[in-house]
Amino acid sequence: MEKKLLKLLSCESLEINLSFEKASIEGEGTPQEVADRRESALVNAFIAKYFPFPYRIIKGNIIDSYNNRSNSIDCIVLSPSHPYTIDPKNEKASIIFADGVDFAIEVKPDLVSKTEIFRSLNQVRSVKRLKRKRNGLLSVSNKVTKEELEISYQIPTFIFANKTYSDLRLLIEYIIEYNATEKVPLNEQFDFIVINNRTIIFNSNGSTYAQFSGKGILFSETNENTLATFLLWLNRLPKSEATVGPNVLEFYLNEDIYLKNMKTYHDLNLRIFQ
Repeated sequence: MEKKLLKLLSCESLEINLSFEKASIEGEGTPQEVADRRESALVNAFIAKYFPFPYRIIKGNIIDSYNNRSNSIDCIVLSPSHPYTIDPKNEKASIIFADGVDFAIEVKPDLVSKTEIFRSLNQVRSVKRLKRKRNGLLSVSNKVTKEELEISYQIPTFIFANKTYSDLRLLIEYIIEYNATEKVPLNEQFDFIVINNRTIIFNSNGSTYAQFSGKGILFSETNENTLATFLLWLNRLPKSEATVGPNVLEFYLNEDIYLKNMKTYHDLNLRIFQ
C-alpha cells in the first residue's frame, strides 16, 4: 500500500510542476494572477485533498494574542477549531488567529535569486515571531524537552518552491548569509524548505521543528518522494490543538523515504553556530 501511495504522490508532484508552468503561461503579464494560479495549483490540487473540511485553507496575515502580525502568507491551514472568519463573498479571511493556525506555507515558483530567497525567508520569519498560547501536545511528559515545549507554541513554517539552483550548496549559502546578515535568532528561522520533485531542506538548529541528532542545515535528496516526505511532516507536526491518536497517513508513509538520503555540508554548518 505504501508503494501505491508513493506512486500516486509522485504523479501529484508532476502535476504540480505542470500547473506551475501553466500558471506562468496563462497569467503572463500579470504577476499577481500568476501568483494566485501557482498557489491554487498547490492548495486546491494537493493540500485540500489531504486536509479536507473541517480544515480550511486561506491566504493572509496572521495575528497572535500579543498583537503581533505576520506578513501575508500564501497558504495557511486553519484548525477545525478556528472561528469561521472567511467572507463567503470573496473567500478571504477578515482575521486569522495564530492559535488556530496549524502551519504556514510560502509558495514560490523557484528559488534562483538571492532577492527571492531573502524575501521568502523573511516571510516565514514573520510567522515564527508569533506565539500561540496553546500547543498540539496532549500532555507534557518526560519525553518532551524544555526546548521542544517552547517550539510547540510557534507555527510550523514551510517554503515550497518548484525549482532552485542545480547546485544546492548555493541555496544553502544564501540561507546562511540571510540569517547572518539579518542576525536572525535560531527560533525565528525557517523549519523546512521543499523543492518539488527534488529535495527537502531541514533546519535542525535546536530551536525549530526539524529535530535531528545532527545540528545545522540538513537535506535529503528525496526526488520523486519529495511530496510524500512533505505530506508526512505536515501530518506528524503538532497542530495548534491536540488530537487524539496519529493521523491516518502515518500508517502508510515511512520516514525511511527521506532518512536514508540525509546529507549536509559540514563546513557550512560550522558558520551557523559561530
